[in-house]
Amino acid sequence: MSIKTIINRQYAIANNEADAIDLPKQKIYAMCNLRGGIGKTTLSFNLSYLVDNLLAVDTCPQGNLSYFYDNNYYAGQQTNVKDMLLPYLVPGLGKATRVSAYIGATNHFFEQKNNYYIPSSEELYLLPSQLITAINQTAGLQHAQKEQALKSILYSLKKEIERELNENSLDKCLIDTSPFFAGATQLAWYAADALIIPVRTDQQSIKSLELLINTLSNPQSEFRKYLPENDMNIPKIQMVVLTHCGWSTVAGARNEPNQQTKVYLNKVYDIISKHRTLLSTANPENHLFMLDDFLGSGRISSIESKPMDLLQEGETKVIDRVRVSVNKSVDKCKNQLKFIAEQL
Repeated sequence: MSIKTIINRQYAIANNEADAIDLPKQKIYAMCNLRGGIGKTTLSFNLSYLVDNLLAVDTCPQGNLSYFYDNNYYAGQQTNVKDMLLPYLVPGLGKATRVSAYIGATNHFFEQKNNYYIPSSEELYLLPSQLITAINQTAGLQHAQKEQALKSILYSLKKEIERELNENSLDKCLIDTSPFFAGATQLAWYAADALIIPVRTDQQSIKSLELLINTLSNPQSEFRKYLPENDMNIPKIQMVVLTHCGWSTVAGARNEPNQQTKVYLNKVYDIISKHRTLLSTANPENHLFMLDDFLGSGRISSIESKPMDLLQEGETKVIDRVRVSVNKSVDKCKNQLKFIAEQL
């Protein structure tokens, strides 16, 4: 097998002509890569618009996804993901209920969507030490009690997400995570049925993909060593999305990736082929997708908290005293994002 099938499919995706891929659908997804600046939050934001009846959970202390939904979220008194998790780590605190907020109330682009979100908190930076302390406190318990206490801690986010999905009659959940594994990202992995992994076209992202796969599969990793012996639920990899892809400008090239993109497409394909047992199907070609660099469209989308799907060619905006425009490639990006959303 080669990347040719993936490249040919991308041409069909760009023209909105691609055949459906029969990937098993899951309920809870985590967007993750153990490196920052690769497009996790941007992809999470756009997918959260394209998937209906969805709960988005922001577990990154930077709170960028929360800001997309409500640019005043940090000033409010809304219950957040840290408040939701803390009762599982600190005894005696009351548990939260109906934490999620309707996105359309604070971002008018979502007014026609039945989508909700749970905001981040900058105090999530403290969660790793609180989580480890709570886990260590289970060490002195009898075996059965220890298993029960560990499950309560490790699956705390999963339990709360399932409660919120049920209370709001929602179908799916998408968790945006931090580049750092400890803390809320770790709980997101325990909560997730499957992972979505964005990878940028550079060597550092390849290294972070290898680190992520090692963390997912190595029995001695921080993720696996705490799993209860009789409950080894490991999330599958649903998709690896190669971001910031570029395309050949050679005359006659039919949507052919440029050389840099092709190099990293091969590298990612080789990695997931070697670890295909971690995928949700046995065919690596089903799980690798490409996403263009959004360029000016991405800047306008970010500054206006406006999903890419709503941008139109010719729109302009002055950003930092520079006029930025949406060019015709935005339709290609829209089709790529829609196809990725269909795999959830």
